[in-house]
Amino acid sequence: MKKPEPVPGLVIRYDFLWSHEREKGRNEGSKDRPCVVVAAIIRSADGKTEVLLVPVTHSPPAAQTGAIPIPAAVSKHLGLDDGHSYIVTAEANAVSWDDAGIVPARPGEAWTYGRLPKSLFEAIRSAMMERLRQRTLKSAKRQG
Repeated sequence: MKKPEPVPGLVIRYDFLWSHEREKGRNEGSKDRPCVVVAAIIRSADGKTEVLLVPVTHSPPAAQTGAIPIPAAVSKHLGLDDGHSYIVTAEANAVSWDDAGIVPARPGEAWTYGRLPKSLFEAIRSAMMERLRQRTLKSAKRQG
């Protein structure tokens, strides 16, 4: 089972570090969760790929989180559980694609859950661009 190349819209499993965890001095997330690859950039100095990830959660969004609901059909296609899921666009982690925190979505079976439909990914991208314009995106550069 080979780890695929990162592409925007790919849903992977990662130990996402929330801003409230970072503020408490943590440098790893408390649990692995589905995350969406928003961008993949090859850094020219070392040739390694860095990705920008946003998390998926079951927690209903507060207005300030900027979460986008995942339609039930998309959740089913990705193999997520039956609970309501949301993609949080107010927080992001930047991390090396080689980070040990990126683990197979289904160990022994698949590295990823799959890819989001283009329209859902575009909604994420738009929401994040707005956050960048407003300077309200909480992001963390992770070392791994």
